[in-house]
Amino acid sequence: MNLYKYRELNEFTRESLEENYFWAPSKETLNDPCECYYSTESYNTFMDFTSLIAPQINKNELHNQFDSIQDMIKSSGIFSLSKSYNISSLWASYAQGHTGICIEYDLEDLIGKNKGLYQCFDVMYSDTPPDIGVEDISNDFLLQKMIGTKHFDWDKEQEFRIVCDNQGKNHHRSDAIRSIIFGLKTPDESKNELMNLLSNRNIKFKQLVNDGKSYGFHIQNIVNPFDKKVSLNGSTNYENLIPSEAHIKDDHKVFRPYLYKVASFMESYPDCIEVADMDFSQISTTENPIIYVNFKEKDSIFPYSKKIFRIKDMD
Repeated sequence: MNLYKYRELNEFTRESLEENYFWAPSKETLNDPCECYYSTESYNTFMDFTSLIAPQINKNELHNQFDSIQDMIKSSGIFSLSKSYNISSLWASYAQGHTGICIEYDLEDLIGKNKGLYQCFDVMYSDTPPDIGVEDISNDFLLQKMIGTKHFDWDKEQEFRIVCDNQGKNHHRSDAIRSIIFGLKTPDESKNELMNLLSNRNIKFKQLVNDGKSYGFHIQNIVNPFDKKVSLNGSTNYENLIPSEAHIKDDHKVFRPYLYKVASFMESYPDCIEVADMDFSQISTTENPIIYVNFKEKDSIFPYSKKIFRIKDMD
């Protein structure tokens, strides 16, 4: 899934892009004054009713569960993204009136390093805050209900949230950044500075444009003049892991040179400790050729990580 983050182009943004992290603030610092509003009327009514008809029931366990959930929300970080790069109000509000950028992320690589630390969901929109009942406490959707519901006034943002165990910096894979989209008024000097900073990282650069005939926007690709072309047949330390032609399906042999490009990327990938194997995926087709890599990843909680490369994104 591709997701988008609108940003002012400042030193903080440049640092997060260069060092491959996103910032997940606490709910108190978000700009919606009604953030994480919810009612506990149903919960309180049930507990009062239980006290009247079944006073022998120990309600402490339920109270403790509910309290721990609320404490977790207070300590969690929230990274908010949009499902669209083409929302005028977001360009105006979060990208400093079109002088900033919109970052396109791939969700899999954004959270892939440590998936167990994150919960992801679409924001739901409603006229009234959600009402939490006792039956919700053990429900898998409780967090989304409590921390992922907003008023209909915000629905144009098409928000998607990543809820993190920790607030602040959360490092992601370097190629989680699929593209950078420049706003209508992003200065040329700022564009060149950013393209130079992020050169040779397989990040695409795009320009938001308007044809002057409608309110809509579309994007045009930009060639990064600072990129150095990577040879598809260059020698790498992982060359011995590239399957021979004899072990590749006939209709995929034409794509074998891309295995060298993937090997070259993994060699320069700062979080790669060691590559275990690479090959074309079982779901790869000639229309959508896909290469996978199994590797040991720095700071991952798992013994091995897996990365997917789609050739259509590599050209």
